[in-house]
This record gives sequence, structure tokens and C-alpha cells, in this order.
Amino acid sequence: MKRRIITLCTVLVLNMSTVSAAEQEKVVSKASYDKVLASFVDAKGPGAAAIVSQHGKILYKGALGMANIELKVPLKTDSIFRLGSITKQFTAAAIVMLAEQGKLSIDDDIHKYVPDFPTEEQVVTIANLLSHTSGIANYTEDEHIWNKLIPTETTLDEMLIEFAKHPMPLKTGEAMRYSNTGYVLLGKIIEVASKKSYPDFIEQDIFAKLGMKNSHFGGSQLITNRASGYSRTELGVVNAAPINMMWPHGAGSLLSTVDDLNIWFNALRSGTLISKTSYKKMVTPFLLNDKSSSDYGFGLGVYNINKYKAIGHGGGIHGFVTHAFYIPEKDLYVAVLNNSDSDGNPQDIALLLAAKALNIDIPEFTAIKLSDNKIKAMMGSYQVNDESKRTLTFENNITYSQRDDGRKWVIKPMSDNSFYYEGSLSYFTIVQNEQGKQVMNFYSDLSTVPSPALKAD
Repeated sequence: MKRRIITLCTVLVLNMSTVSAAEQEKVVSKASYDKVLASFVDAKGPGAAAIVSQHGKILYKGALGMANIELKVPLKTDSIFRLGSITKQFTAAAIVMLAEQGKLSIDDDIHKYVPDFPTEEQVVTIANLLSHTSGIANYTEDEHIWNKLIPTETTLDEMLIEFAKHPMPLKTGEAMRYSNTGYVLLGKIIEVASKKSYPDFIEQDIFAKLGMKNSHFGGSQLITNRASGYSRTELGVVNAAPINMMWPHGAGSLLSTVDDLNIWFNALRSGTLISKTSYKKMVTPFLLNDKSSSDYGFGLGVYNINKYKAIGHGGGIHGFVTHAFYIPEKDLYVAVLNNSDSDGNPQDIALLLAAKALNIDIPEFTAIKLSDNKIKAMMGSYQVNDESKRTLTFENNITYSQRDDGRKWVIKPMSDNSFYYEGSLSYFTIVQNEQGKQVMNFYSDLSTVPSPALKAD
């Protein structure tokens, strides 16, 4: 749910070198996993809880940092975090459950349940909402809602009236475009079809059924072990801005623990909650109008980690950022929950934990000293595609990378021709092609298949 960036962690590709099956079975020590958390988390600041499980066995559970900095309460593995957009897979599963009960069809026109919501004479189905192909605008991009209304009391129907003011930016089925509005609409459809409130359906028909005792619909109620959420400003670490949790609703309102998320995904994939046929629909990329495939199913993204297919989602909401994924081929589940929306990096933590579990080698991001002349020879603009370029500059003995008009990122040399991004798993090498032109090979999230960019003359 975090503004504009709650995408699923969606175009994530981690292609790292693999080792033999025998080596992959090697037991990884708890200390080795703990080291990953420690590399991202300040023990005296906001932190993270994490879990890694495989074949039904928990390989690792850990937590580091503070659940409440003011009271000096440390995070524990049973600390409760806001999930942000990980909520969407619960909302999607609830819709599928209702479809299995015959209370709706995912091919229904949404006007059967929300007759007054405008779709500009287009037929928008429940499946379009689930797959982010509805063309309906994303309300978290509305400055007025985000800056003024988010902390205020509201009702679901009042929210939908506000959301109805936004024109549709795309034709239905034209593209996958992330829409939190679509998932709030799904929350409303659950209420109409089930004749229960969204919180009641999720808590009674999912959480209680699966024994997820530490999972809740967010609100102002007192919750034991709830972690406080933090942000970082020019003043340092501060309490996160307020949000009324009705606003995220079916798009990002749930709270949970790493243990409960592990219970959840084991149940989801095994046929305990929904049929395996329905689960397959949730994790199958949706087809667009032109028959091309998106990278999203129903509430879950589909992407690659190393040579494996992965299924997962991330989330961001005031004070919290989260990430979780499942690798079917290795029956491996990883979830990381962070109680700061500014510090830490649950996506990178989750990737590194998975790399540990699968015994995958990763580069050593260690800075070396290069001469100014060597650095300057690699500076310049590199054409990523027809519309975008990445520019390298060397200023006051610091090297920067900037994509178009975006932020300047500090980069550090790790070999004669390669640089890594501080606090990131991304890096690039500069090589010469057969024509003697310099080429930047960019490796995103440790992929072994680079994205090349040719240096401009």
C-alpha cells in the first residue's frame, strides 16, 4: 500500500549461479542467517522479523531491532506487523473461496455488486480487479486523498464515492496497471457476496480456520505484541504518520506475524483453504487483450529467482515494508516484515535469506580504490533504451549513477570495471563490445543475465 511503490515487488529477477543438489541440502547455521539481518538492521532502531521454511520445516526464524524504540522493547519473531499489500493475496483468496461456494463468479461484471461505480461503459470483471487489468485508477496516487484524507475516519461506501471521481487511465484488459482501488472494490464485493463485513470474513473464514491467532484486520483495537511503525526524516527516526486503516481495506489493511504467514502460504498452496485448481488460477499470469501475458495472477506476482519460478508480493504502508515469496520447485517460503518504511530492505533481506537456504553464491560487494583516470574513462551516458539513459558522473571524489532525471545514487567500484550501489544488490560492469564501444551490463538484484546499455558518443 505504500504510495506508488506498492507494486509487487513485481518485476523481481534474481538469477544467481547455482551449485549441485547435494550442496543445496547443506545445513545453514542460524548464525549465517542472523548475519543477513544484522547487515541491514540497527539493533537499536526499527528492525525486521524473518522466517524461512522448506518442506514444512522451519529452517530459520529470527528478529532484530526494536518493536518500540521509546520503550526499548525488542522485536520478537511473534511481533505483529502491518502487512501492506501482502493483504491482497488474502483478499484474492477470499474471492476465490466465495466463487467455490457459488456466491459469485470471477467472470462477473463488477456492477452486479457495485452498480454505481463508474467504468466508462467498459465491462470490468472481478478477474480484472484481481489481476490489476481493470484500467481503474489507483487512489494512492491522488495527492488530496494521500495527504489529507488518509488519517481521517471514513466508511467503505464513502471511500468508493471518492474513488469514483478518478477517470480510468487505461482500457480494461489493455495492460497490468497496479490499482489499490481495485482491491478496495474487491473488499466491497466480498461484503456483498458473503453478507459479512470484510474484517469478519477474513478473520472468521481464514484466520480462525487456519489457526492464525496473531493475524488481524488493522484498526485502533489493542493488539498484544503489535510493533510500532517508524519513518526516517531529516530529524532522524520518527513515529510513522497516522493512517485510518479503513482506507487500505482489501488492498492493505491486515496485520500478521512471520509464523502466521508461513501457516497461511502452506495452507494456500496445499489445498487446505481453496482447491489446488483455484490456487493454480491465483498463481497463473493473467492474459491481456492482445494475448500477451502479464506477470501477475490473482493477488500474487509471478517472477524468477535464480533459475526458479517464484510467487510472491511485497507491501508498504505507513511505518512498515514487507516482502514474501514462495519457490515451488524447492518448496521454499521466505517472509520478511520490517517496522520502518524508510530503513531496512525486506526484499533484499528475503533474497539473501533464500540464497543462504539454497546455498547460492552471491558477489562480495566490497569497495576497492581505483585511480581517478580509470573512473573517469568509464563516466558518461549509457543508452538503456530509446527513451531512457543512465549517466555516470565523478564529482568531488564520489561516483554517482543517475537514471534520466531521477535520484543520483552513490556507486562504489568493486573491480577495475564494475560498480555496486550502496545498500543495494544491484551492480554493473563496463566492457567493450566488438566495435570497441563501451557497454554497461546492468545486473538487477543479482541477476546473471544483464541489461546492456551502449555508451553514447
